[in-house]
This record gives sequence, C-alpha cells and structure tokens, in this order.
Amino acid sequence: MLFWIAGFYGRPWTAEQRKDLFIKMHCWQLNTFMYAPKDDAKHRAQWREPYTVEEAEELQALATAARENEIDFYYAISPGLDIIYSNAKEVATLKRKLEQIASFGVTAFAILFDDIEPEIGAADKEVFETFAQAQVAITNEMFQALGQPKFIFCPTEYCASRAMPNVQGSEYLLTIGQKLLQGIDIMWTGNKVISKNITLKSIQELQDILRRPPLIWDNLHANDYDHKRVFLGPYSGRSTRLIPHLRGVLTNPNCEYEANFIAIHTLAQWSRCTSDACKSGGTSCLGGTRGTLSTASPLPVDFPEDEVPSRLPAHSYHPRRALQEAIQEWLPEFNDTTKSAYGRVINTDTLLPLNTTTG
Repeated sequence: MLFWIAGFYGRPWTAEQRKDLFIKMHCWQLNTFMYAPKDDAKHRAQWREPYTVEEAEELQALATAARENEIDFYYAISPGLDIIYSNAKEVATLKRKLEQIASFGVTAFAILFDDIEPEIGAADKEVFETFAQAQVAITNEMFQALGQPKFIFCPTEYCASRAMPNVQGSEYLLTIGQKLLQGIDIMWTGNKVISKNITLKSIQELQDILRRPPLIWDNLHANDYDHKRVFLGPYSGRSTRLIPHLRGVLTNPNCEYEANFIAIHTLAQWSRCTSDACKSGGTSCLGGTRGTLSTASPLPVDFPEDEVPSRLPAHSYHPRRALQEAIQEWLPEFNDTTKSAYGRVINTDTLLPLNTTTG
C-alpha cells in the first residue's frame, strides 16, 4: 500500500519545502513522492527538452533527499499534448528523456495522459486503431526499456465522469485494463475530477475493468482550480474499507505548502486505520468538501457541532478526531522560528489592535 504527495497547477514548491515535506512524510509513514509540477515546462509542455546541468543537479538533490527519508521518488512526464505515438523519433526522444532522469538516481516513473484531447492525429491513425492502443503501446515500451521499474500510468479517462459512455461501457478503459502490462499502476480520481465521496462498490467495479487495484489520485485537498480556497479539513468521504482494494492513494495538495499539514497528517492517520468510526466512512462526521477557507469567507464553513465519541478503538478512523490530532501537532510549528520552509512568520505581539489608528 502506497501513499503519495503529487503535483498541481501553480507555482512549484521550493526544494527546501519539498525536503521539509520528506521529513514529515517519513515521520507519518507516507512513503512516496511524485514529482509532477505542471509549471515545470520540461515535465509537460517542453517534455522533449533535456534538463540542463543546473536543473539536473536540483532534481538529483531532491531525489537524494527523498531516498534519505526512505521515500520513493517518482518522476512523472506528460507528453500527451503533442506527441506523435507512431513516430520512431518521438518514441526515442521520450526514451532518452527518461534515461536522463534515471541517470539522476531516479528509479520510479510515471507517464500522465490527463487533461488532453481524447484523439490521435492522422499519422497515428494509420498505425493504431484507437487512442487507448497508442497510449498503451508507448507506455509499455517505456516500462520495458527502463527495466520494468515502479511505474504509474494516468489515463485520459481518469474518472467516471470522463469515461465514455460510462465506466462499464468504456472501450478506452477496457483496452487499458487488457493491454497495459501488469506491474504498471493506473490512476483514478473517483466519480469526478474532485470526488466528495469514493465508494467501495465503484472501486470494485473499476478493479474488474482495469484488472488490477486502482491507484487513487485524490483531488480532495487540491485548490489549483480556485486559489481563493484553501483546504484545511481532515481526510474524509473515503471508508477505510477501500484500503485493501487500492494500490494506494496519491493526494494533490493545496498549492500553498504551509496549508497542507492537516490534509496530509489526516491522510496518514486514515492509512493506518482498519475501521470507520462513522457509519458512512467519514461523510456523516465531516463531509469531503467541507473544512475549506475562502478569502471571501475567512471562517471555517459547515463544521458540524458533533463531538468525537469519548471512546474509540485505536485503529478506528474518525475525521474530527484526526483533525484534532493534526491541529495539536501543527500548533507548535507556528512558534518555531527555525522553520524557514514556512517563510516569514509574523510576530503577533507587534500587531496593532484592530481599532487602533495611527497618525
């Protein structure tokens, strides 16, 4: 079972912030980091371009820092915007790019085909019958060329709302499940891009189609689609009964590094639990889309008044208890002046009262 932190649309985190994250992940028993910042042009828009010496040193240092904290470092590439799947030069270019990454000491990889048009060009249509076959062919080739390492594939139909006509009837997903080599994990975000709830039934049905347990790419915590919102609530809307049916959970965080403490801490708690304290797997205690802050509404919204039961089994997950434990551990960091990864911390003792004016 793997638990992840991944990329997003927005300003990438600094190397210092990522290294600080690795330390936390190690402490919380989260074991994998996927490098997939959409604003790294050479990850997506300029995927053909090799990294410069300076860029290579930064990536190598990041991979080394992850390894020192016993974290698997995945490098993800997104060539789907303009790759010609049937062109031998394009395939060779992608292979060279991943081989360069491997030379940095990276041993785990991902190919992402999310957020692209579900079609292939005229040249590809002469070789491949379908879009899915083109993606499978190039993914399998990269997987084998790299020696069958730890490997992730993100499909273009990565949630139920994007499956055509639906999950059960999707020829695309059926082809991916049948043709993609075993050993390659497949991402899934749930019923929607941002799923309030993920049910056991939906995952069991998907597992039959993909012929392997899916890897959840969870956008519950993400705010790159609306920078006025920050997710400060606990992990919820996912029963712990899902865990045996998943390859793992990858979570897309808030763009603001400092705001992710609760989200990541509570995910780590969930991952170690074996039962639910809430009958609905967490949704009745604290809904999956609640616990956000907005610049237009600076107070927490929709937090219920219910309290955590006084007696809960040690390995039973309750979102509100998880929230309380995360806050207790987070608070001391606000007074830690050595946390340069958090940026400048304002000393509240020097702030003027709100009703004070200066002349």
